[in-house]
Amino acid sequence: MALIADRNTAERTGNLISAGVAAAVKCFAGGIAVLDASGNIKPGVTATGLICVGRFEEYVDNTSGAANAVTATAKRGTYRFANSAAADAITVAEIGDVCYIVDDQTVAKTSGTATRSVAGIIDDVDSAGVWVRMGFDSYVSPAGGLLAANNLSDLGTKATARTNLGGGADKVILTMGPVSLVGSGAAVLRIVSPVAGDIKAIRSVTNGALTTGDATLTGKIGATGITTGVITVTQAGSAAGDVDSCAPSAAKTVAVGNVISVTVGGTNDAAVTAEVLVEITPSA
Repeated sequence: MALIADRNTAERTGNLISAGVAAAVKCFAGGIAVLDASGNIKPGVTATGLICVGRFEEYVDNTSGAANAVTATAKRGTYRFANSAAADAITVAEIGDVCYIVDDQTVAKTSGTATRSVAGIIDDVDSAGVWVRMGFDSYVSPAGGLLAANNLSDLGTKATARTNLGGGADKVILTMGPVSLVGSGAAVLRIVSPVAGDIKAIRSVTNGALTTGDATLTGKIGATGITTGVITVTQAGSAAGDVDSCAPSAAKTVAVGNVISVTVGGTNDAAVTAEVLVEITPSA
């Protein structure tokens, strides 16, 4: 029921998290703290599906206990951890990117071929290690990417972020038309690409039946023909609402500002039109 008097509502500052410790682990103060798939807290390890929640604030030994037998506290913030070596060594060039958990005191530049979880965002790098902003307050991508549901795996990876959004967020759809499908007219549709990327598909839908012969729709980027970028609209059995498509295989990459065109050909002589759709997968 609604309040009828003042309420003493409990408050948290948001810096600390306390959780039940996973079974058979030992948590060292100062180590990287993560939550596993069951919501139990434990030291960072090389594994996927972990959520980094900060730095352990205390030593807790649960090596002989079951999950949740004891609790441990972690603090969100920016902390310096050991840097990896060789190709996984983090440099100042990676400041602002995410880094990945190797163990409870080491972070790396890469996911280790999708075997590691995200530690947090790289704030600085010095001779002593890597300063990592970690915990729930770091779950915002500086690049604006969507956060993966379990482990921030799409931070800094725009294509993955778009895919995780679902519903076609990883593509740009351009529509053109209507255009006459009379082959002798050689009509041309043109549109300017607002993004850089690859043309994944070109599709058409007709507004009537064809006669005499087929119609073709040939795609180009500027003056260059798109490889396998020709749609054939078959005359036999054609009707309004027919959908046809092609899947470009090469010469399909567009830059911002490129002109994409579709030219009508073939031997159809019925005065029918079509709408054309161009699907682009952005490169950034």
